[in-house]
Amino acid sequence: MAYINLNEELIKRARDAARNIAIDTQKFIDLHSTVSTERTIARLYGIDGVDENGVPLPNRIVDHIKENGALEDGLSYYLVNAVIETNLSVQEIAEEVAKGI
Repeated sequence: MAYINLNEELIKRARDAARNIAIDTQKFIDLHSTVSTERTIARLYGIDGVDENGVPLPNRIVDHIKENGALEDGLSYYLVNAVIETNLSVQEIAEEVAKGI
């Protein structure tokens, strides 16, 4: 049986560094949401179509949330609350946002 002569302390330091990088990365992900992820979520909710300028409605609603500095809260929070408050569908909410209402 052959053994590789590796420095166990260096291995421990490398593992610790990798763990710290992963933890920091996950913290960043937890605090931030990407536009593309939120647009995908909008599409999963069934938002479809384009506005009068040909801009996809998922883009419009996500951009609206981002412009108001709230993207880190995620689309779902605002979309679900809008549906509850207005009794409109998610599609109708997106269309109203696109109109600037």
